Amino acid sequence: MHWISWDFLNRKKKKDGTFKMVHLYATDIRNLPDPKEDPVLLDKLSAERKCRIMKFLKAEDRKRSLGAGLLVNEILPRHGASPAEIRVGEDGKPVVEGIFFNLSHSDNMVICATAKKEVGCDVEKIVRAPKGVAERFFHPSEAKYVKAGIGEERDHRFFRIWTMKESYIKMTGEGMSLSFDRFEFLLDSEKTRVRRDGKILSCHVMEYGIPGYKVSVCAKEEKFAKFIEFVDLG
Repeated sequence: MHWISWDFLNRKKKKDGTFKMVHLYATDIRNLPDPKEDPVLLDKLSAERKCRIMKFLKAEDRKRSLGAGLLVNEILPRHGASPAEIRVGEDGKPVVEGIFFNLSHSDNMVICATAKKEVGCDVEKIVRAPKGVAERFFHPSEAKYVKAGIGEERDHRFFRIWTMKESYIKMTGEGMSLSFDRFEFLLDSEKTRVRRDGKILSCHVMEYGIPGYKVSVCAKEEKFAKFIEFVDLG
């Protein structure tokens, strides 16, 4: 994908306020080479990212990690941040001055969410929902919602809740230390809400559509871009 006059577009976005919202970017890694066989693209990445990529035994895992690194390199400069300045925060999440961002990948899809406040995202390829997981780990109301789905609808419902859960714990930085049944997503209104320990939170949720996948973003910001911006890294 070729970008035209990004300086102009960035000035326009800052002027009309479109950078003051959550953005979601995505890329399909199928056209990327295996970096083990064609390491040229590794030259664009940090030494830490290169090392991480080459530790993977499977080509698909190397390509996903490569795609994540290249996507971050493409996106952060648009928001005035430098990929070279990424560091690991106290909660273990990668951070950079000036923008919050979060990555996720599944199968051939890599996504990255950006925001001016804390943000988390998750993408999952829709497959058969694992048996017993919703009943064991989700909040009872969410498990009931998943169980009410018939056939493929149950799979969609499971991964809808799963991606919301993952994006929330990534936003807060708590990770899997926060039990999934400690908080629930209220889906019975026009706007999805989050309730934790009996209290409604000031957390905002957005779902995006990618055929064959479920995608959710949780953020402290209320305003979201309406569409995913797809980036061609090939």
